[in-house]
Amino acid sequence: MAPVAREAELTDPAILMAPKPAAPHANSALRDAVVVMRRELRSYFLSPIAYVFGALFLAAQLYFTVAYAGVIDHGRPANLSVFFGLLPTVFLLFLPGLSMRLWAEERKLGTIELLMTFPVRPGSLIFGKFFAALGYLALLLLLTIGLPWTLDVAGDLDWKPVVGGYLASLLLAGSYLSVGMFFSSLTRDQIVAMLTSLVALALFVAPVTPRGVVIMEQAGLPTLAVQFLRGISPFEYFQSISRGVLDIGDLVFYAAFCGFFLHLNAMILRGRRERG
Repeated sequence: MAPVAREAELTDPAILMAPKPAAPHANSALRDAVVVMRRELRSYFLSPIAYVFGALFLAAQLYFTVAYAGVIDHGRPANLSVFFGLLPTVFLLFLPGLSMRLWAEERKLGTIELLMTFPVRPGSLIFGKFFAALGYLALLLLLTIGLPWTLDVAGDLDWKPVVGGYLASLLLAGSYLSVGMFFSSLTRDQIVAMLTSLVALALFVAPVTPRGVVIMEQAGLPTLAVQFLRGISPFEYFQSISRGVLDIGDLVFYAAFCGFFLHLNAMILRGRRERG
């Protein structure tokens, strides 16, 4: 089936209310995910919120990198360690605000019921939304490429850590989004979804920072629990890749981490579909 026809099928109310056909094959599921992704991406760029979010994200990241940390000051070595070192914190503050709407808004507007009547698997809906949000973030990161180019002109920039840093940033963003999507699927209140995502992500980030470890231990959290959270923290693996050291184990971790939370998301959607 052509992509245009498939997209019409997923937006025509008469077709949506028709009895659902048998479960689609893998190729059809992939096409459905692409259609959902296109629909989500279109909604980003038709909404002023996406532009405001993007402007604030880029302003915060570049301001603290250039103005506050002085990355391009004369005499400083040409590297982006400060830029990529700030990204996990900026992601922590901004990404719950991006992911909170992915399912909570659908429930608040009542469109989740229509989505559940789509002749597609929940996995196609989830992957479509997930990769649309990740694609949007990839575009924002692409808009920062002028910074390393400027440093390369001003000095001898080593591009290996830069490429590794951008790859690590995308992987970290994907892990944050998967957590945010899961919590967004649990509630119709976007603020609740944002706050719960923020707290959950903070629990993953804190054990990797000395200050966070002290706070968690002072709160009475056992050392074993702190070490466990550190071991499953996306931030822990981000640091390795951002230095330009790419290990297959890091990629496996991010795939497993994202897959776990997206699977939980799928379980929530399947349960809601079965309940009608």
